[in-house]
This record gives sequence, C-alpha cells and structure tokens, in this order.
Amino acid sequence: MNNKKFIVITSINAPTLAVREFAKWSGWTTIVVGDRKSPSDWECSGVVYLSLEDQLSQFPVFSKFIPENSYLRKMIGYIYAFRNEAEAIFESDDDNIPYPEALLKVELDLAGKKNQSPVIFSESGWANIYKEFGAPHCWPRGYPLAYIQNSPYCVLDGGASEAAWSVMQYLADEDPDVDAIYRMTHSEETYFARNREYRLKENTFSPFNSQATLWLPESFPLMFLPIGKTDRVTDILRGYMSLTSLWKGGSTLGFSSPVVYQKRNFHNLSKDFEQEYDLYKFSDIWSKKFTGIDSLQFIESFRLLILMLVEQYQLDQKNIEAYECFLSEITN
Repeated sequence: MNNKKFIVITSINAPTLAVREFAKWSGWTTIVVGDRKSPSDWECSGVVYLSLEDQLSQFPVFSKFIPENSYLRKMIGYIYAFRNEAEAIFESDDDNIPYPEALLKVELDLAGKKNQSPVIFSESGWANIYKEFGAPHCWPRGYPLAYIQNSPYCVLDGGASEAAWSVMQYLADEDPDVDAIYRMTHSEETYFARNREYRLKENTFSPFNSQATLWLPESFPLMFLPIGKTDRVTDILRGYMSLTSLWKGGSTLGFSSPVVYQKRNFHNLSKDFEQEYDLYKFSDIWSKKFTGIDSLQFIESFRLLILMLVEQYQLDQKNIEAYECFLSEITN
C-alpha cells in the first residue's frame, strides 16, 4: 500500500456523504470498519471496507476482545493502519463532513511547526476550549459540570519552550461534540472561530474526542479505547488517559479550528444522558487521580492508568490483556 496516511471511521450505515468526501483525500487511505448492523452489500469507491467477517479473519486475536455493535470496533481500523506502516491517522465519524479545505489544513499541520501556538493554563485543572473558539456558552462532552460557570484560565504565549502537540483535535461546526444536557437545553447551531490553534499546558484538561482527531506515530499507543464503557464515555475517557500520558512523555494536545461540520445521526438524548453518567460523575475525579501517576513514558503511563481503573473497579480486567495485544500490533 503506497499511502501511509489513514482516515479511520466506523459505521453501521450505507456510505454517507462524510465517507464519500473523505474517500477523495489524495494521498490518504480511508478505512471504514463495519459491524453486525452494517449493510451486507456495503461498498464505496476509494474505501477499504472491513466487514465483521473481515475483522474476525484478519484480526482474530484482538477481535475477541471487542463486542459486536460497539464503537470499540473502530480500533480494528487503527490496527489495520498500524499493520500498513501508518505515518499519520485521522479518525472521524460517518456524520462529520470535511470542508473542502480540510485536507490542505491537515497536511499543513503535519508539515508545519507544532510548537508555536498559544498555550492554555488553568489553576483549576480545567479549561473550556470552546470559549477560546468563540462559543462562550457551549462546553464539550466530558467537561465537568461544576466548572461550566466558574473555570478561570489564562492564555500564555507559545513557542519552543512549551511542549509540542502529538495529537490534534479539530473542532466540528454546526452540531459540535457536546453532552446531552447541552443538547436538551440548547437548539442553536454553533460555528467556531477560524484560524485559531492552541495547546494545553501540562495538568490543564479539556476533553477531546474521536470525531476529527489527528494522531502522529508517537501517540499511536495512546489510541486504545477502554473496553466496557459506553460509546458516549469510552473516547472521552481515552482522551483523559491519552492527555495525561502525553504530558508524562513530554508532549501535549493541540486544538484547532474546524475542518468538519456535523450532520448528526439520530440520537435519543435521554439514552445519551444515561450513557454519559460516568462523565458527569467522574471526570474531575479522574483528572486529579491521573496526574498523580509516576511515569515519564507514553506507554507506561497508559498502562498505569488502565491498572488504576481496573483496581478501582471502573474498568474490566480484560483491558489489561487487550491493551498488550493492541500494543503488539504497533511494535511488530
């Protein structure tokens, strides 16, 4: 395979507009990971489609850890990219449609300097990144409710003295990634400011998701989605864990203006609220516990966080073995 840059999406739908638009990205391979509910005749030009049968035959060991009808199957797409010597992975969802200029923006970020953007710092440990992109009354899924009205922070000058990003989270316009509480109390569309980019200073959290996220090779070991959590929790919890691990390894997370807009698939907001319960209850607790781990390396930090959650009965023990299996696909 000539292309070493990959777009990874999981879907139970027929090819969507988002999938068809991503498939046009020159120099990138688009992977769509199917599931039990996916159409049996799924086909889209320019897309590598992994049916459930393909997944079980090509990735039999790791597949045994992943339940059917689960967002977690997206990890099969990551592993496909790892096996094909990925140099960058951009993950998204089948309802996040890339803007015409999205490819150019992502390519420039891959080629450009990663350590010149302003840095956000908060003594409370939390900063609402949406405020810095012109949406002061909006907050991302996973942001602790206690800090919505009171989370002072400051923006510092960037430069080489601050950690460079290894993961970039692009925001999404129109129907961005917010929690069910926000969606049940607000109906307006949201459009974020253009041409902005920030990095997080160590120990300043802001949630990041799996909807328009660029991962560089050093961050690949941090892409593991915790097994046993709901689809509304797993990518955000992974974000807290990955962000902590990035800091421990001397790197950080970047946020950038949107390269996609979301035409959201149907969701039952009451069910979303129930699925998000762990985020409302534990986000702030997790952040404070995570930053206390003692490690100076990406992988070891992530391992320690999995062990911590298993020991606290917040993750199933099979995550330990599953993560080692995940790592073996990167290192082999």
